[in-house]
Amino acid sequence: MPKINENIIDYNQLYQTPIILSEKKVIADWIDYNGHMNVAYYTLVFDKALDIFLEKILGIGETYAHESKQGPFVLQAHYHYLNEMTLDERFNVRLLVIDHDQKRMHLCLDIFSKDKKKVIAVSEKILINVNLDIRKSESYPLSAYKKLQKLKNTHAEFDFPAVLGKSIGLKKK
Repeated sequence: MPKINENIIDYNQLYQTPIILSEKKVIADWIDYNGHMNVAYYTLVFDKALDIFLEKILGIGETYAHESKQGPFVLQAHYHYLNEMTLDERFNVRLLVIDHDQKRMHLCLDIFSKDKKKVIAVSEKILINVNLDIRKSESYPLSAYKKLQKLKNTHAEFDFPAVLGKSIGLKKK
């Protein structure tokens, strides 16, 4: 599948399923005392990928926030760590639009190991558009709303990860 380059966007690739962001590699600073990527860096990787999606694909990222005084806030995030990543492991973040309305979006991101050929971690997020001056929610601009609708329809046929929507807790016997 083609990848989205953070600097140059091929608009024919925007509606691929899933959206695949450019390849990255686990660096030494991300490795913890257990010999694998530290949990904090999974969050960083997901957050940076989300920034690229918002900025380059939806047009409502950092540039839009500065110009329009509106920006995306994460209301809820769930993480599932399914496998380990180690030094120099190559990966992509993949993104799917699960649902949206006028002010919110529900997204699924996963880290896919190019080396192991499997999903390493899944992050499920709900974001809301906020007016940064009055700190209250507002509708997305029509252009972003239309893109979200098209992405949701395109991504609806994809097999979403089984961990989506799972609650957290210990299993009771």
